[in-house]
Amino acid sequence: MADSCITFFQKLMSLSILVLIARFSTGVEATNRTKLVLRLIHRDSILPLPYSEAENDLRAPLVPHGRGLLFLVNVSIGEPPIPQLLAMDTGSPLTWLHSYLCTGCNPPTNRAPLDDPKRSSTCTSLSCDFKYQCQQYLGDTDCSQESFRCTYNMAYMDGSYTKGIIASEKFTFDTSDGGISAIPDLVFGCGIESHGVVVRLSGILGLSSLNGHSLVTRVGKKFSYCIGNISDPYYMYNQLVLGEGAVLDGDSTGLDIRNDQYVVSIQGISVGEKKLEFNKQEFHYNVLIDSGCTLTYLQRSAFEALKEEVVNILADSMQLEIIEGFEETPCYRGDMVRDLEGFPSVTLHFDGKTKLRLNVEGMFHRIRSDIFCMAVVVSEDETNTIGVLAQQYCNIGFDLNEMKVRFSKIDCELLED
Repeated sequence: MADSCITFFQKLMSLSILVLIARFSTGVEATNRTKLVLRLIHRDSILPLPYSEAENDLRAPLVPHGRGLLFLVNVSIGEPPIPQLLAMDTGSPLTWLHSYLCTGCNPPTNRAPLDDPKRSSTCTSLSCDFKYQCQQYLGDTDCSQESFRCTYNMAYMDGSYTKGIIASEKFTFDTSDGGISAIPDLVFGCGIESHGVVVRLSGILGLSSLNGHSLVTRVGKKFSYCIGNISDPYYMYNQLVLGEGAVLDGDSTGLDIRNDQYVVSIQGISVGEKKLEFNKQEFHYNVLIDSGCTLTYLQRSAFEALKEEVVNILADSMQLEIIEGFEETPCYRGDMVRDLEGFPSVTLHFDGKTKLRLNVEGMFHRIRSDIFCMAVVVSEDETNTIGVLAQQYCNIGFDLNEMKVRFSKIDCELLED
């Protein structure tokens, strides 16, 4: 409960993992007009399939990595294509993978090629003479004076890190009808040294947009994702859409990118018809939309106001429980669905008319079969985060050309073609 899910490492110890299985519009090569649709499959519905018994099945094995929700995308790289499962991260501008040269990395097979024509004819490392030549690809990079190749070094708060060579490669996605859609010469990090929890991952699919080389920029600077009931392992309609087909419905609010994270402003919070009082300056372009964090984190002024209102509403019907690790968060013993029937919606009000309404499943979560707690907790730093529980039954559409984001409450099944 101490961390606020603002770095990718804080997403790594997840309680549940979902896999993205791709289905794309017809076409051989992805361009900025491509529609890329990726379906999310719940970990618990696929784990019984052992990897060793399904050579071409990329759905397993999956390692639970932390408190947050981790979304994995099925993608192949190189020519001939090498299958990978990459963790989706809206806070990373760089896609990176462990290369076959990486020592101590898991899994030990199916790693990325690097400057080896026998492994891939389409992988090229990016050469350099000076550091500034590499910074066009990534801000935190350097030019190796030994190999004269661009390098990257990404560190995480726990001491985990990954470092390697920046290269370009062909990324290929299998379509549901047996076809393929490819993005040629996509800039990515080819990891040759990693330490800590990140060694368990094949790599990261970065969805932040830093420059013209970023994945999101290459497909048109638009994407959307829709999340339904994350507690249902057989809900098959969660999806991520990249490119022109991104679902951009609903009222829009201003979007900014700070420290590689997508941020918005919250102007108000209401419980039912009651508007809460809090320091709104703490929420001016300081609210992260995080695809890898389970809970919602608010700075103390807003958290205490919301906590007080929740406690007052439930005071006559339920008794507070003190749960180790959740001392500041209201927790109750009972059946969350039955006992919270009729609980008023909590609404986050953004700039303009845009709203995000949280129902019971967005406001509370079970920590045991008979104990549930508020799914909004206090942030221990100066940021706020909208977690995945609050994003359930919602399509979130990003338009980086207009720097707008749209929230639309919907059953993801209705977005099916």
